[in-house]
Amino acid sequence: MHTRKKGKSGSRNSYYGVGHDWVQQTPEELEEIVVNLRKEGLTASEIGIKLRDSYGVPKIRYVNHKKIGQILEEKKMAPDVPEDLMALINKYKRVTKHMELNKNDLNNGRKKNLIMSKMLRLVRYYKENGYLAKEWELNKVL
Repeated sequence: MHTRKKGKSGSRNSYYGVGHDWVQQTPEELEEIVVNLRKEGLTASEIGIKLRDSYGVPKIRYVNHKKIGQILEEKKMAPDVPEDLMALINKYKRVTKHMELNKNDLNNGRKKNLIMSKMLRLVRYYKENGYLAKEWELNKVL
């Protein structure tokens, strides 16, 4: 968003309609695994990585026809703050801590401003679409 990159190119995901014969678990077992991993404190993306690496599930959506976030919402285990916003908040806190130690680091001062603008844009989007409550404030989390 704030860089001059041309784009990205990479491999394609397998076709959505194709069944994956190597997946050993049933959709119900996979939902149970997702719930257990969430109870261990993993985020949705970390759960996806764990399923891919440990259980051989390329994408749970291909097997369950539901995303990990949808499964967590059904089980009332979804986080209060969306994961991408929380990652930006943590990054902002790290850069702020760095700036307190290194006051003359102008590059990271600009990066801090760019992170804040991304967070504000994301908060506005989440409030408009109902993912966050209208009275939710970014200042309380920072």
